[in-house]
Amino acid sequence: MQGDMGTGINILIVDDDQMIAELLKDLLTQEGRSIELCHDGRAAIGAMEGGACDLMVLDLVIPQIGGMEVLKYAKKANPEVVVIIMTGYASLESALTAIKEGAYDYLRKPFKLEEMKIAVDHAEEKIKLNRQNKDLLKRLQDAYRELLHLKEKKVREGKNAPIRFFPSNVPSLDFLCTGQARTEHSIDRLQALSTLKADGMLTEREFGEFKRHLLRELGDP
Repeated sequence: MQGDMGTGINILIVDDDQMIAELLKDLLTQEGRSIELCHDGRAAIGAMEGGACDLMVLDLVIPQIGGMEVLKYAKKANPEVVVIIMTGYASLESALTAIKEGAYDYLRKPFKLEEMKIAVDHAEEKIKLNRQNKDLLKRLQDAYRELLHLKEKKVREGKNAPIRFFPSNVPSLDFLCTGQARTEHSIDRLQALSTLKADGMLTEREFGEFKRHLLRELGDP
């Protein structure tokens, strides 16, 4: 599969009904999306071996290799791939199995085209948010490594003055990189982020990313 790995979304549609596959391609085509069609499980696995797949729309009942096996392969090859299952033979058991194997959503045929469009739009938002979080984490880790390098340099030069990128009342860079902090301090952390934004040290976008990261952490069991 080909596409812009920076901002584009690579979508693989797998359905043995070529008419349905083409219809879905027309429905989902828009700027920033690269869409490839496959009509059996073997071809789908071959497509994934040939390039990155961000989002897969997968029929469970397909020839050569069944859809459930394709789902398992996809999640093993790339745990971050988002898979939307569709099937005309839906059952509670198959739905639970698909979710257990890592499917993001499950649509029963015949579905409304708007249902598929909404499911794919939501999946794309999830993919982009994951990318933003990874990019943010990388920038924080790079900054943290730079901080350690500067600190080591000052020690070698015999200078013991502390190096701070941010005021002392804001979250440490180590916390921002690792997320290791006590939950009871969450209000202080939110306030610290607000202070950073007010002082112009965080952009609105960066503030939003930090805030979402913190709220997701607090929502984890």
